[in-house]
This record gives sequence, structure tokens and C-alpha cells, in this order.
Amino acid sequence: MKRMKVLFGQRRVMVLVTLTILVLAAAALVASSASFTSTSANPSNVFTAGNLSHTNSKDGSAILTASLMKPGDTKTGTVIITNTGDIGGAFTLKQSSMSNGAGTPSFGSYLTLTIVDQTTGIQVYPTLPATAGPLNGIPVAGISLGNFASGAPHTFVFTVKFPDGGVDASGVGKDNQYMSATASCTFNWVNQ
Repeated sequence: MKRMKVLFGQRRVMVLVTLTILVLAAAALVASSASFTSTSANPSNVFTAGNLSHTNSKDGSAILTASLMKPGDTKTGTVIITNTGDIGGAFTLKQSSMSNGAGTPSFGSYLTLTIVDQTTGIQVYPTLPATAGPLNGIPVAGISLGNFASGAPHTFVFTVKFPDGGVDASGVGKDNQYMSATASCTFNWVNQ
């Protein structure tokens, strides 16, 4: 029996040694796979679109109307275009509905037009060095007026002139063909 006790005692020691070795191996394995980590977050990212809008001080009405003009007359009109959107935007001036009136010569190509942005001091039509262009000469694509900051008003002065063509060799006025002539157009402001 004593021998049995010794055998069981040795086995116990071997089992304990084996268990101890396994526990140490497991601890070493866990310790060797450890690493440092760090995390951070940026929550609640929000994206919104801006708003493009503008006001026209003469919306729905003419910038200028010049009736009973005679050769040499000049008429001016002013309009204020304000970017009321919450972002800046590119503005373009376009012309539409150009009409020379029934049965008249091309009065719209004879009258001259100059447009100046008084806010910037820049002549926007026609391109410098020209001092005036034909009333019906605004390009189909329009005139780029540049970028207006949010809340920025721009004052535009339109000047229309009826050129004086003088008289011919026989003393007849060269502009007689334009008596009772009419021309009309619409100016459109586009904010992009």
C-alpha cells in the first residue's frame, strides 16, 4: 500500500506540474497577443445645401422706358440686384423677347446700350474698349456679371442712346427712317 501511496503521490505531483506548465503556457500566450489600441470618433457629420435667391428692385417692370426719343437723345435707368441667398452665386444678364416693332427698320440694332455695374465700377456691356453696343447685341449666352457674395447688392445703370446720324448731301436727316420706330426687350437676371 505504501507503494500505491507513493505512486499516487508522484502522479499528483506530475499532474500538478503539468497543470502548472499548461497554466503558464496559456498565460504566456495571452500576454504575447496583447497590443495597444486607441480609438476616436467624429459623430454627427451634417451636410446641407445652400440657397440661391436674389431680389430685383424693378422686378416685373421696365428698367427704363424712353418714349418720343429723337436723334442724339440719351436715357438712363437703374436697377439694384441683391443676392439674398445664403451663399455666393454667379450672376448672368440675358436678353429675351427682342422686338423691333412691326414694319420698322432694325431700330434695336441702331440704338446703343451701355451697362455699368456701379458697385464695382465695371462696364459689363459692351466689352471695353467699346463705349456702347447695339441694344439687341447682348449674346444669347448672356453677360457674366461675376460672383455676388451673400447679401451683396449691385446697382446697374443702363444707358440707351439714339445716335444722331446727321444729314445726307441733300440735307435730309439720315435718321428719318427711324421716325415712329419702336424696339423692346426683356432683361433676365440669372443666379447660378
